[in-house]
Amino acid sequence: MINDYGAMKKVAAFDVIITAGVVAATLSSAMASFLGAPRILQSLAADRIFPFLLPFAKGEGTTNNPRRGVLLAGAIACATIGLGKLNLIAPVVSMFFLISYGLLNYATYFETRTASAFFRPRFRYYDGRLSLLGGFACLGAMLAIDLASGLVAVAVLFSIYQYLQRTAGPARWADGKRSYHLKQVREHLLAAASEPEHPRDWRPQLLLFSDNPEKRLPLLQLAAWIAGDSGLIRVVRVIEAQGAKSVKLQKEADEDLRKDISAYEYKAFPLVVTAPDFDQGVDMLVQASGIGPLKINTILFGWLSQEHQEYPHIRKVFYDNRLKTVFRQRRNILVLDAKPDKWKELVSTPITDRRIDVWWWNDATSRLMLLMAHLMSRTKDWDEARIRGLDVGNGADAQNETEKLETFLDNVRIKAEAVEVARVDADTIADLSKDAALVFLPFKLKGNQSVDPFGDPVEKLLARLPSTVLVLAAEDIDLEAEPEEGKPAEIAAALDTLADAEKKAQNAEKDAAKASAALDEKLAKLAKAEADKIDEATLLQLRSEVFEAETEAEKAARRFAKADAKASSATHEAEEIGAKAPEKKDEDSDTPNKEEVTKPKLP
Repeated sequence: MINDYGAMKKVAAFDVIITAGVVAATLSSAMASFLGAPRILQSLAADRIFPFLLPFAKGEGTTNNPRRGVLLAGAIACATIGLGKLNLIAPVVSMFFLISYGLLNYATYFETRTASAFFRPRFRYYDGRLSLLGGFACLGAMLAIDLASGLVAVAVLFSIYQYLQRTAGPARWADGKRSYHLKQVREHLLAAASEPEHPRDWRPQLLLFSDNPEKRLPLLQLAAWIAGDSGLIRVVRVIEAQGAKSVKLQKEADEDLRKDISAYEYKAFPLVVTAPDFDQGVDMLVQASGIGPLKINTILFGWLSQEHQEYPHIRKVFYDNRLKTVFRQRRNILVLDAKPDKWKELVSTPITDRRIDVWWWNDATSRLMLLMAHLMSRTKDWDEARIRGLDVGNGADAQNETEKLETFLDNVRIKAEAVEVARVDADTIADLSKDAALVFLPFKLKGNQSVDPFGDPVEKLLARLPSTVLVLAAEDIDLEAEPEEGKPAEIAAALDTLADAEKKAQNAEKDAAKASAALDEKLAKLAKAEADKIDEATLLQLRSEVFEAETEAEKAARRFAKADAKASSATHEAEEIGAKAPEKKDEDSDTPNKEEVTKPKLP
């Protein structure tokens, strides 16, 4: 047909039918395009995808007929016919028709992949794989008709897509993209939950409590610095209310929270809950937040001394109830003390002049603080800042401890400066960290209040420091963990032990079975000899052989019992740590299943 457009007529029995078919197909396609194209153009203009098409969004009459689009389509048709060379544009038109069909096929396949409850095709035998095949078939047809035109059409389509990615505003209709993301989230969560936990997988999953809008910005900023591109942030508010009124208050608080988050473009998820009591709400959130492997592991509070003055009861609630409740739930605690003037000073400090001080006591809290400082240094606001690890030594051992810290920093690949502090007290901390941009300082819960490392009320030391993050670790993060260590290594070792124990049990079982068979053979021979009444010397010899066989069978049975007990113990230990032994195919095994094994009986 490339060389002879009349080839179909030459092979047809009635060539007039070919002519009639071509005319009918041409008329139907022309009418469909002439009626459909203006509507599509009107929709494109109304959606403001291309600003220069905006005049064509206007319709006429009660049915909003696209009169301007019809006139434009007619003008294009007349201009094309006026060229007198329809074959010149036929490949181009064919390309874009095929692109439309191909994209339609791919769109239905994409909807199938999202597993959306609202994608409900009526065709009973529909299969998403057929849609994908249809999309590839259209692409193949494009390249087969005219390779050059096909590549140009694909290039134009890609250019339009890139243009829309950069210029298009918010979506004006619901597509399948969000459904696809939700489907991927589900699959990834299930996949992550099926894998054993490892220290190297630890990420900051933050729960940020913020009830004061004026103090929320520093908390959000700190959370964003710590979470970076690896963690998640959930900003929560607890509304103390009950009944119908709580619904209205919850909605208003949620709107305010979303505005604060979006105003500064923080990547965080808002959440507002109502509870009859604030501490009850905190306890509920700490326990319930997170899903599957995305468990909340760190809680961030704000240290607001002004609240203590206005509400005297907040001191007990904050220290005793909130912090102790959170710590009992085994969550790390961060408390930010960001006084307005000191926080402004931090934000205005040039990045190159910023310094993070980490007070190092070589414990779980110290390792958590060091990790938090390192995570902050990976953000653009702190990538040129210095990190100091102020090692708290004790007299003559101070230098040795500092060397250990330097070695530790080198091993965990964290760029920080180890500083020796021979003897430390509150005055030393205030003096050495007075010019730091941010200080990470450990604290403890003692009785009904939080105290500094020296057992004094922590607010006394905070008043003398710049912006400070108080830290209390509920878990010990192994910063030196290697891939071959941790839970996976324990599971692998348990499975290896189980495999060895089962193999020994199988070998012992075989030996016991052979010994039992040998005993049966000796007993049968002895019984035959006694029945035949052979000489006494031969009988004595046979009885001696039976006795030896009995002894060997008894030993083999006991060895099997011992090996089987060890295999059962290894199975129990493997199950306790979550190890699952690979299933064995019975038909490929020379020995029966363990459930079917009959233990050799003692003679």
